[in-house]
Parts: sequence; structure tokens; C-alpha cells
Amino acid sequence: MDSSNRTSLFIGIAVGLIAGILLGMVLFWGLFPVQWTDAHSYDLAPEAKVDYVQLVADSFSLNLDPQLAASYFEGWTEEEMQQAFAAAIADYEAQGDTAKAQSVEDLAMVLGVSTGAVPPPPAEPVAAPGLIDRLEVPCLVFFLVLLVLVLGWIGWRTLRRRRDADAESLVVAAPPVGPGIEDWQGTGRPPLGHFISTYQLGEDTYDESFSIETPTGDFMGECGVGISDTINSGDHDKVTAFEVWLFDKSDIRTVTKVLMSEYVYQDAAQRAKLVSKGEPVLAMVGAPFYLETSSLQVEVRVAELLYGNDDLPPKSYFTKLTIELVATAR
Repeated sequence: MDSSNRTSLFIGIAVGLIAGILLGMVLFWGLFPVQWTDAHSYDLAPEAKVDYVQLVADSFSLNLDPQLAASYFEGWTEEEMQQAFAAAIADYEAQGDTAKAQSVEDLAMVLGVSTGAVPPPPAEPVAAPGLIDRLEVPCLVFFLVLLVLVLGWIGWRTLRRRRDADAESLVVAAPPVGPGIEDWQGTGRPPLGHFISTYQLGEDTYDESFSIETPTGDFMGECGVGISDTINSGDHDKVTAFEVWLFDKSDIRTVTKVLMSEYVYQDAAQRAKLVSKGEPVLAMVGAPFYLETSSLQVEVRVAELLYGNDDLPPKSYFTKLTIELVATAR
């Protein structure tokens, strides 16, 4: 990014920040001020606490239930209760209502609250706020928000570079395609078929099969690969597992193994869900696995794989998979 673009970026951030602060002050301090709801009794103002104590005392004089009365003061500190009870008694005495004052004293005795005078904390002298004092909090908020935006922008750039690097690192180099059968198995038997199949993200109906025949053209069976499980997210299915299968004409059965992404293979619940479809196999480049029947064997190798890199779990679905299948007679 050149200097002019960088300057424009920071100017845009500063202007947007100032506009956002001003708009927030107008909206949330002026038009839509914060309103308290569902407050507790200990959040009341001192005068309201006095009224609250008097109401509870009136209730207690009728039901005489200490536990119920105590429940009304849950969360109150001892000092808060002493001050509120003392003020309530003093208020009734000033009105000449000794019966009400006595009811508050009775409640205080039941709850174990001292009604002696509790001196309020000394008030510290407060100087009249000047212009600098009035601007101190808004300026602090401004610089804190600016710092958060700058750090967020730096973090976003760092994360984007890291994700790009991770996406490149997930592309696994494929070995040379088309090795001889001796390189695959060392048996010396000529292959009945050598097939290559590639899946790419967006092929929601991906399903390929290959005919296995003798050199003279006699049909012996089929092998193939298709989608086994997906994560339905976005415009296209996110494939998390493939079924690799072998059908033997003479054996009249189909052998299937489930080629899984690393995330699905490591997740016990996901693996258990797919076990009924076939033996689970972790997709790894160059690591062969085999499908065998009474007369056929297919060796399968992953030649290339690429995982998706977005908000889904890492290495959970494939964006590209190339596999080679080599069929031989047993």
C-alpha cells in the first residue's frame, strides 16, 4: 500500500470514528438514554431504601414471618441496612408516629440490625469541573476506541495473511501420476485397470465408476468413488467424506471404505455415524489402502488433496481430491 492510500485509510478511520462518537452521544445520551430495568432493592436511592424498609416493616407487622422479611434484604450490606433502618425510624419519629417507628425497630431486632446512628462517609470537597475535566472522559474514550480500531485493523491484516498462508500450505504436492504396478505393489502382476478420479468443490453430484476387465475384454467388476457425507453450508455442499468401493462379479458383493477428512476422522461422533457405510480411512497423500474381494484387489492412493479454509472447522471438508485406483487380480 503506497503512502497516499495509507493516508486516506487513516483519515477515513478518524472521520468515521469521530462521526460514530458524535452519533452515539446524540442517540444514546440524548434521544435514547439508558433506562434501568429489573433493578434490585439494594440499587435503590437512599430515600427509596427508607421507604422500602418502612413497607417491609408494615408487611412484617401483619405476617410475622422473619424468613420472608429477611428475603427482602438479600444482597444488602450490613452498613446499608443500618443506615436505612435508622433513617426509617428517625422519619417516623419526626412525624410523631411512634407505632410505626416501633414496628421498624421490631423488624430490626428480628433481623439483627443495629439501629444506632451510622455516620455517613465524609464527603470530599469537589471542585467545579473545568473545561479540561469535562473533556477528559470523552477524550479518553476517543483514544481508546481509536486504539481498538487500529489494533483490530492490524489484527485483521495479520489474520488474513495467515489464512492465505494456511490455504497455500494445505495444497499437498501430488506424487507423479501413473506409476507402474511394480511401484504400487511389487507383485509383478499386470494391472487390470489404472484409474484417476478428481473431485472439486461445486461438483455436488460427483460419482465416478470404472469397469474392471481382463486384457481380453471380459468383465470382472467395477470400482469407483462418490460423495459419502457433506456439510450443507453455502451455495455448494461441503464434502467431508467419500465412499471408495469395489464390486466383484464373481463374489457378488461390494466392498466399501469411507475416505474421511482429518476433522471427521478425529471426531468420534462423526466417525460412528459413517461406520455403517464402510471402514473409515483417513485421507493422506501417498498412503495406500486396499479394497479386496475373492478375486480382485484395488489399491487406492490419494494423489492430491486440498482442504477448505473458512469459518468451518479446519480440515473439515475437501475443495479438491485426486485419487488413483489400480485394480489387479488376486
